[in-house]
Amino acid sequence: MAKSASKSSASSATRKKHARKATAKDAPPTDAPGLPKERRPKGKDKGKNKEPPRKKAYVQPVKPQPVQQDPIDALGLAQRLPAELLIVLRALSKKDTMTKSKALEELRAVWIDPAHLFLGGGDGGHQGAEGYARLEALELSLPVWMHHAPALFLHPSRRLRALALTAHAEMLRAEPLRIQMFFYLREVASAEQVECILGSWCMATRDAERQIALVAQRSWDAHVSLDADSDAAACAAEKEKEKLVLDATQTAALLAFVQRALLDPLALHAYLNPVQVPVDIAVPRTVRGRLVPAPVVAAQTRRTDNESSARVKSENEEESETDRRARLRIGALGVLQWILGASGRKSLDDLLDVLSDARLWSSLHHAQTCPFADVESFGYAQPVVRSYTWALLLTFLEKWPDEISNLVPMLSVAVLRSSFAEPSEQVRGTMWRPWLKFLRDYPRAWEIDATFELHKANEGDSDEGDDGSYAGEETKEQPASGPIVEHGRSPSFADFLQFLELGCGGLPLQGYPAVLVILSSIPPSILLHSDFDIPASPFFSSFWAAVDGRALSALDRTAKSAAFLEALFECTAFVARRVRSARDDSGNSVYGEDAEKALVRAQYTRVWEESTSRRLRVEEGFAGQLVAKSLVRLNEIDAGLFDAAWGALAPGMRVYSGPTDAPNTQLLFSLLKSFRAAFMEESHPRLVADELFQTIMEGVLSHSRNALLSRTQDEGTHRELDVLLDMIDTFGDSLFVGNDQAEALDVMIFEHASKILSVSPRLLTSYLSRRGDRMVTVELWRTLLGSLPSQPIYIVLPPLLDAAERRILPGHLKPARQELDRSISVIFSDALGSTNPDALPLLLRVIRCSGFFVTDESFDTLFQQVVGTFGEELSRILHGEDEEPAKLNVLVDIIAVCLENRPGLALQESLALSLVPDIFALAFLLPKALLVSGFPVAQKIWTSWLSSAPAGLQKPVGAAICARLQDAIFHTSILVSPFDILHAATDSGVDKLLAGLDDLLPTGRYLDDLLYNLRLEPAIPSLAILHPLIPPPSSFDVAEGPDCEADQQGLGVYARGVVALLYSYTENRDLARANLWALRHFLALAIYAEELLEAPTLPNPAFSRTVTKDVLRDIMVKAQQLMAYLLTAAAADDDWHVDAVASLLGGKRSSSLDDLAAFTVDLIRHAQDEDDNLHARILHAVLQHILRDTSSEESDQWLLLARRLERNAPETSLAIVLCVTQSGSEPSRLDRYRNELAAGILGIPASKANSDGLLLLRRLAATAPDPDSEVVFLQQPRAINFVKACQKWIASDEDIDEAVESEITNVFFHLVPILQNVSGSHWDFMFDLIENNLENASFEDDTTLTILWRTIRLVQVIQDQALYNKALRAEWKQRETTVLTSLRDIVASEPSMCAFVYTNLHFTLSTESTPASTPRAVCRETALSIMSHLLFDSSTNVQKMAYALLREAAHKRTEHLVIEAGVDTESIVKSLLPLELVSLLRQSLDIIDIEEDPSSKTFGSLLSWMIVLDLYTNASMKVKSGYSEHLQELDLVATHLIPLVLNLLQLYGGIGKAVKLDVWSVDQFYVELYDPDHPLSIRLFAAHVYYRALLTIPSLVRSWIVDCKDKNLFTAVTNYTATHFSPVIINAELTHLKSPEGLEELSAENLTVKVASAVNEVTAAYNVDEHQLELTLKIPNDWPLQRVTVKDSKRFGVPESRWRSWLLGVQQIVWSQNGRIVDAISLFKKNVALHFRVRQSVRSVTRIIISVTDGSLPRKPCKTCKNCFHASCLYKWFKTSHSSSCPLCRSEIM
Repeated sequence: MAKSASKSSASSATRKKHARKATAKDAPPTDAPGLPKERRPKGKDKGKNKEPPRKKAYVQPVKPQPVQQDPIDALGLAQRLPAELLIVLRALSKKDTMTKSKALEELRAVWIDPAHLFLGGGDGGHQGAEGYARLEALELSLPVWMHHAPALFLHPSRRLRALALTAHAEMLRAEPLRIQMFFYLREVASAEQVECILGSWCMATRDAERQIALVAQRSWDAHVSLDADSDAAACAAEKEKEKLVLDATQTAALLAFVQRALLDPLALHAYLNPVQVPVDIAVPRTVRGRLVPAPVVAAQTRRTDNESSARVKSENEEESETDRRARLRIGALGVLQWILGASGRKSLDDLLDVLSDARLWSSLHHAQTCPFADVESFGYAQPVVRSYTWALLLTFLEKWPDEISNLVPMLSVAVLRSSFAEPSEQVRGTMWRPWLKFLRDYPRAWEIDATFELHKANEGDSDEGDDGSYAGEETKEQPASGPIVEHGRSPSFADFLQFLELGCGGLPLQGYPAVLVILSSIPPSILLHSDFDIPASPFFSSFWAAVDGRALSALDRTAKSAAFLEALFECTAFVARRVRSARDDSGNSVYGEDAEKALVRAQYTRVWEESTSRRLRVEEGFAGQLVAKSLVRLNEIDAGLFDAAWGALAPGMRVYSGPTDAPNTQLLFSLLKSFRAAFMEESHPRLVADELFQTIMEGVLSHSRNALLSRTQDEGTHRELDVLLDMIDTFGDSLFVGNDQAEALDVMIFEHASKILSVSPRLLTSYLSRRGDRMVTVELWRTLLGSLPSQPIYIVLPPLLDAAERRILPGHLKPARQELDRSISVIFSDALGSTNPDALPLLLRVIRCSGFFVTDESFDTLFQQVVGTFGEELSRILHGEDEEPAKLNVLVDIIAVCLENRPGLALQESLALSLVPDIFALAFLLPKALLVSGFPVAQKIWTSWLSSAPAGLQKPVGAAICARLQDAIFHTSILVSPFDILHAATDSGVDKLLAGLDDLLPTGRYLDDLLYNLRLEPAIPSLAILHPLIPPPSSFDVAEGPDCEADQQGLGVYARGVVALLYSYTENRDLARANLWALRHFLALAIYAEELLEAPTLPNPAFSRTVTKDVLRDIMVKAQQLMAYLLTAAAADDDWHVDAVASLLGGKRSSSLDDLAAFTVDLIRHAQDEDDNLHARILHAVLQHILRDTSSEESDQWLLLARRLERNAPETSLAIVLCVTQSGSEPSRLDRYRNELAAGILGIPASKANSDGLLLLRRLAATAPDPDSEVVFLQQPRAINFVKACQKWIASDEDIDEAVESEITNVFFHLVPILQNVSGSHWDFMFDLIENNLENASFEDDTTLTILWRTIRLVQVIQDQALYNKALRAEWKQRETTVLTSLRDIVASEPSMCAFVYTNLHFTLSTESTPASTPRAVCRETALSIMSHLLFDSSTNVQKMAYALLREAAHKRTEHLVIEAGVDTESIVKSLLPLELVSLLRQSLDIIDIEEDPSSKTFGSLLSWMIVLDLYTNASMKVKSGYSEHLQELDLVATHLIPLVLNLLQLYGGIGKAVKLDVWSVDQFYVELYDPDHPLSIRLFAAHVYYRALLTIPSLVRSWIVDCKDKNLFTAVTNYTATHFSPVIINAELTHLKSPEGLEELSAENLTVKVASAVNEVTAAYNVDEHQLELTLKIPNDWPLQRVTVKDSKRFGVPESRWRSWLLGVQQIVWSQNGRIVDAISLFKKNVALHFRVRQSVRSVTRIIISVTDGSLPRKPCKTCKNCFHASCLYKWFKTSHSSSCPLCRSEIM
C-alpha cells in the first residue's frame, strides 16, 4: 500500500531546512557566504535571569515498546502453514546465527528447490503434488519472509547474508512467488516495510564482500528498475510480472532508508534487530502503601537479561560497532552512487537532503573530529568508507556538474581539508581523480576555504542543532576571484604546504606530477603571498622541505628525486609566469620587476647545490635533460629569466681549480651535453654553453696531464683521470668533432699509454672505443700489447679483457705478432698447477677474446699443447695413478673454450683422432668411477662434435674409440667396470658409429684361453655339501696363494670379460641367442662366484676378496636367468637328444644338429677333454635344465653315453648320471646300473676301498633317487648286503680313508628308510659310524665338514623314521643322548665357516624334529653359558639357529631359578645373568652407518638382549628382581642397550630423522625372517627390542630418561616412545588383564577388576560386607616413561598408615620392580585378604567386620576369650543387656 501524501518520513530538522531554502529563493542574493549563527557570550550574563532549580520529582520510566509481531502470529499463519515450514520460519526469528543459517539452508533445499523442480516440469505424480504443495506454502509464507528479509540482508554474519540473498534470488526466479512478492510490495506492505525491504536489498548490492554483492546485484538488476520517466506507468502493467519499477514514493522510501543507514547506522541496525525486553505485567505488591519489589521476578529478569546479552554478543561477535557502521555506510554510499549514475534521472531534488548534508561529506575526512562539520567524521578509522565517498564525489562531478555548483561552498572545504591530510595509500589511489577534477572545475574552492570558519553555537533550536549541516549552505553564489581578506590564508593551503613537506604525503611518484595541477587552481592572492621579497616563498620552502626532511630518501630514491626536480622546474616557471601576469594585469603588484628573476635564481642555485652535494639524487643524464628543458622554457618566457638561471648555474660549473674543488663531474658533463643538444645553433644559450664547455675541457686536460707527469700515483691522480674518463664517456664521438682540444688529448694518450693502463685502464679502453680514427687506435693497441709482458700480467690484462668482453673495443684491433705468447704460457702453467686461482679464468677469457690478443699460429700451438697434456692426464687418472682430477677439469675447460671460439679445430682428422676419444672417455667413462666436475663440459663437447662432424671423420674416430674400449674391458687397472664401459658406449651413441656392440665384446677364443689358465678344481672340499659333484678331498688341494689381479670392484681379467658379455646379453637377448657359446663362460663365472661366497677367505681365480657379495649374487642370478632363457628359447625337436648322443658316441659332429644340440655336444666334448670339476659342474647345470622333461628312452640314451665315458672321463660321466637321476624319468638302464654298483661293492676288497670303492660309492650316491619320490633305491636284501660289505671294510685292518666313510654315510642316508623295519647289527654299525664321524669332526679341519653335514642328515632321517617305527625308536633311544650331546658340543665350539652345517644342526636339535624329552637332555640350563658365543657368529643363519636354541635354554634357566628361589629360605640363591652373556652385552659397537656395517655384530647384540628379556618370561618377582638388580649394577641398559637402540632408530638426529614406524607392528618380530641385506630389517628389530625392554624392564629405561641431560634427545625419545610404543604397551597391559591368564591370577570371591580402556584406568574393588575398598591405577599416555598414578578411591576399615603402606607397595611393584599391573593388583588383593582374615572370628556375634556406624574394624578385645568387638557394638550390647559382660564368654570386660 502506498504511503499517505500527508505523512512524510523526513525529520523535523529536515523539514525546517527545506523551509529555510524555500524562503531563501525569494531573498536577494548576497555577495558573502552565509555567516554562522551569532555566538552568545559564555562568561557574561551567565547567571542572570536564571530560573530557580526545579524540585526533584519521581518520573516513572517509559515502558519499552512492544516488539513488532511476527506475521506468523499476527496473520494467524501458524495454523495454515505446514509444521516443517513453520519450524524453519520460527528459526529465522532466533538470535543464534547458526540456527538462522541452518533454517535458511533447509528453506532453500527442502522448500524452494522442490518448487523450482515442480515449475520446471521435472516431477510428476506424487512428487509433483508435493512440489505444488510446497509452492503454495511458500506463497502463503511470503509475509513472514518479507518481515525477516531486511534484517537478514544486512546481518553481521557474512554467511547468513549470502544464504539469505541466495534464497531471495531463488524465490524471485519462481514466477508465482515473484508475482506475489511484487504485489505485496505494491499493495500490502506498509511504508516502513517497503522502505526496509527495498533499502536493505539495494544496500546488499553494494556489500563490502564482493561475492555477496554479486548475488544481490544479479537479483536486483534482474527484477528492479529505477525508472524516473513519467511515461513509464504505461508499460508498468506489462512489466509487473518481470520487474518492479520504482515509482516516486518507493524511490523516496529507498532514499530515506539510505539516509538512515548513512547518518545513524547503529540506530538502523537496532531498528532492524530489536532486542526483546520482557515486560513485567504482574500487579505490584504494596505493604502499608509502599511498593515491595518481587525478588524472585527480579532475579528471573536479571537471568533473562544476561542470557539476552550473551546471545547478542554471540550473534555479533564477527564485527565491532565501528565495523558495523562502516559496512552499512558503504552500502548506503554505493546506493547513492548508483542512483546518481542512473541514466533516467533528470533532477536531484529528492537527493538534495542527503547530498547537502555535511555529515555525508565528513566521510571524506580521516580524523575523528571533522573540521567542517560539528560531528565525528564518518570516515574516521574507515579507509573503505572514505574510498567509497570519493567515488561518490567523482560520479557526482561527472554526471551532475550543474547541480553540484550549489554545493561547492560545502564541498570545497570538505575536499581541500580531507585530501591533503589523507594517510591511507588505498584511499589516495581513489582520491586523485575526483580531487583534481574538483580543483580544476572549481578553483574558487581555495578562496571559499580561506573564509570558512566552523561556528558552534552554545544555544539554539534543538532541531537545527541536530541537523549537523553546513552553516553556510543557503548561499548559492560566491565571488569568482579576488582575495576576500587582505593577506588571507586558506587552512587547506597550509595543509597543502605540509603535504609538500612530507614529499606529497609519502607518495612522491604519484603526487609531484599533480602539483602543477593543484598549483594552477590556487588563486594568486594565496599562492604568491610571501613575507619576503621573493614571491611564493612559503610554497617553495615547503617544496624543499621534503629534501631537508629526507622524505625522498626511502626506496626508489632516484625516481622520486627526478619527479621532485621536474615538478620544481615546472612550478618555478609557472610561478614566474604568474608573477609577470599579475604585474602586467594589475600594475600594482607588491613585487618588483626583478621578483621573478630572484625567484628563478634562488631555485636554480638551490638545485645546483643539492645536486652536487648528492642530497638530490637524480640520474645525471635525466637531470641534464630536465635542466636544459627548463632553461629553454625560461628563455621562451623571457631571456632575462634564462640569464638569471644561467647565472645561478654557470659559476658552479666553472669551478675547477683542483680535484678537491671539483663539482660532480658526471652531472657537470651531462649538463653540458644536454645544453649542446637542447640549445639551438647560434642562439644566445648555445653560445654561452659552448664557451663554458671549452673552458672546462681545457681545465680537465691540464689537470690530467699534470697528474700523469707526477711521479706519485695517489688518489688525486686517479680522480683527475676519472674526470677525463667521465668526459669521454659522456660526450663520446662528439668530443673529437669540432673541438680544438681533441689533438691535445690524442698526444697525451699516446705519450702516457702505459701509465694510463696501470692507473686508469678504463680511460684507455674508453678512448679506444670512442676515437673514430682507425689508424690512431690500431697503432695505440699494438703499442699496448708490446708493453704488456713487462708489466704485471694479472693486473694489466683483465681490464683490457673486460673491454673486449663487453664489446667496447672496436673489432679492427688485432695483434701484429706473437706479443703475448710468453705471457700466455706462464698463465697456462699457473692454471695447470693451481698456483694462482686467477690463472684459469684469465686464460679462458684470453681464449674467448683471442682475436684481440693472439695470432692464429699462437692459438694453434696452445691448443695442441693442451690436447697432449689432456690425454696424458686422463690416462693416468683412468688407471688409478692419480686420484685428483683437478688438472683434468682445467684442461677440459680450456678445450671447451677453444672449440667454442674455433669449432673447426675438432674437425681436423689429426686432432680429432687424438682428442675426441679422450673427450669421450672423460664424458662417459670416468664419471662412472670418479666424481669429476668436468664431465658435463666433455659431454657437451662430444654432443657438439657428433652433430657437426662429417661421416668420413666419424668412422675412423669411432674405430679409435672402439679399440680403446676393448682394451679397457680387460684392463684391471682401469677404474671403470665392464658394465659401465658398455653403457658408456650405448649412452654416448658411439655404438651407432660401429656395426654394433659385437665389435666391443670379447671373443670366445680369447675367453677360452683365459679360462684354461685358471684353477679348474674346487677351492675347498666342504663345497661337497652344496654340490654332489665335488670330488673327495684327497683328489685336489685346497686353494692357496694370493688373490688374482683384479680391478677396484674385485673382478679379475676373466671376470671382466665375462661380465661384459653377461650384462650385454642380459639387455639384448637376441644377441645372446646368437652366441650360445657364451653360456659356458657365464656358468663358469657363476661357479667361481658361488665358491667365493661360501669360502670368502680363500683365493679365487676370477675374483679378489674385495668383491662385494651383491656383485657375486648378481652375477649368479643373471647367469641362471640367461641359462633358463637360452635353453628354453633354443629348444628344438624332441628327437634332438638321440642325434646329440649319437654324434657324441660316433666321435664326429653332425652338421644337421640345431643350435641347442650343437651347443650341448660342444659342451660335453669340452668337459670330456678336460674332465675337471669345473666343466663337470657346468655340464651338470646345463643338462639338469635340458633333461628336465625328457622321456625315459631319451634318458636311457644319455645314461648309455655316461657309461661309455666312465673310464676316460669319470667326472663328466658322473655329471651325466646325476642329471639323469635328478630328471626323475627313471629309465630301465638306471635301475640296472644301481644294482650293478651295489653288487659291485661285494667284489672290491678292503685294500681297494680307498680307490675303486670310493669311485663306486660316488657313482652309487649319484644314482640315489629323491627321498620324497616313490622310486626304490635298492631292495632290502641288496641293501643289507651293501651295509655288510661296508661293515667289512671298516672292520678290516686296512686304513680306510675318511672320504670312504663320508661316502658310506652319504649312501646310508638313502638306505635308512629301506632298512627301518629290519633289525640287525647294521644299526649298531650305523650308530658307531655316526659317533665316529662326530668324534673326528672338527671345524678347524675343513675336510671334516662334509662328513659332519652328511652325518647330521643321517641323524635327521633316523629321528624322522624313529617317530613312526617302534623297533627303530628303541634302537635309537639307546644312542640318542650320546649323539645329541656330541652335536651340542659341536654347536658350542667356535665355528669358522659353512653356515649351512649349523642350519642342519639347528633342525636336528630343535623341538620340532625331536621328541619332547630331547631338548631337556640337550638344552639344559647350563647351555646358555656354553652356547652364548654363537650369537656373535659371522653367519646370520648361525645366529638365528643359536637364538632359537638359547631361547629354550633361557626358559630352562629361569625355570630352574624359580624353583631354587622358591625353596631357598636362607637367600643363598642369586638370580644373576650368565657371565658369558654379560660379556656379550658389554661389547661396545661403534655403528656409524648401518648401511655400511658389513658385520653381524649389531644383529648379535640385539639377539643377546632378546635372550636377556626372554629370561624374564614366566619368572617370579624374586627372580625378576635379581635380574634387574644385576643389570642395574652393571649399568648395561644405560651404557649399551639404549645407545645401540637410539643409534639404530636414528633418534640422535632428532625426531624428524628417526625411523618411521607408522606402518610397522613393533610388538612382533620374527627373527627367522630377518634379512641382513635390507637395512630396514635391523632397524625394525631394534624397535622390537626397545619395545620388549619397555615392557619388561621399564624402570631401567625410565632411569636413563630421568638422567638424560640432552634436552633435544630427551624430547625426541619421549615423543617417539609416546607415539609408537606407549599405545602398544598400554594395550598389551590392558589386554593381559582381560586375558584368561590375568583373570585366573586375580580370581577371588570379593575382588572386582574394572578396565577402562578409553581412559587407560584400572580399578580394583575389594568387597567387605557392604563396603568396598577401591584402588585406581591411571596409566599415562607415555607410559612406561612416566610412572603409573596410584589413587585410593575408597578406604574403609583400614588404618591410614597401613593403607599408605599398601599403596606404597603397589607403587613399588609398577615403578621400580618392573612388575605388571596384574602383579600390583595381586599384591593389593593379598594385603586386603590377609588383613581381614584375622577378623573373621567376630562374625558369629556381630555378623559384620566393618562397623556401619563409623566404618572401623573391631579393636576392643576381651581379655578372656581374646575376641575383638566394635566399640559401637559393645555400647549397644551394654545398653540393651544392662551388663558389662562379654557377649561370647560372659566375663566382665570393663
